[in-house]
Amino acid sequence: MTLVSSHIHAGRHSVAGVGAGMGHTQTTRHLELCNEPESTRRLRAELEQVASACELADEARFDLKLAATEALTNAFKGAAGKHSVDAVIAGSAGAVDVEITDRGRFAPTVRSEQSALDAEGGRGIPLMLALVDEVEFSSLHDGTRVRMSKRVPRSGEGGPPAF
Repeated sequence: MTLVSSHIHAGRHSVAGVGAGMGHTQTTRHLELCNEPESTRRLRAELEQVASACELADEARFDLKLAATEALTNAFKGAAGKHSVDAVIAGSAGAVDVEITDRGRFAPTVRSEQSALDAEGGRGIPLMLALVDEVEFSSLHDGTRVRMSKRVPRSGEGGPPAF
């Protein structure tokens, strides 16, 4: 089994931190989520409200909600015991950042292409990378943090970078 680095960053470079580099943050939501279906619905509803207020298009909102749902699912898998998962959503005109922090250990494995196709899981991280503009995975002393950003494309810009 090959392990991926405990700190991975993909996308365009920005200042670290939810809301950093976005200019003036207009909206910030802090959520403490337990491993139950209502938590996923709550995260998606809060994201929808913030993303709509920040003028993200329907497709961008869908992509961000899907990527955040994948991060939350991974966080619940990695959360130690019955600990909750923390989520922060920060938005300003044209951009939304999401941070999901658990109290578990991040240890993705790299599989052969064939075993990856046959696996029941393991598609969350590639989905996140494909759906948002930036993703950062950090291993902390007491858990794991995933940060992601989605922005309204500037004039002449396409969607997220291809990986």
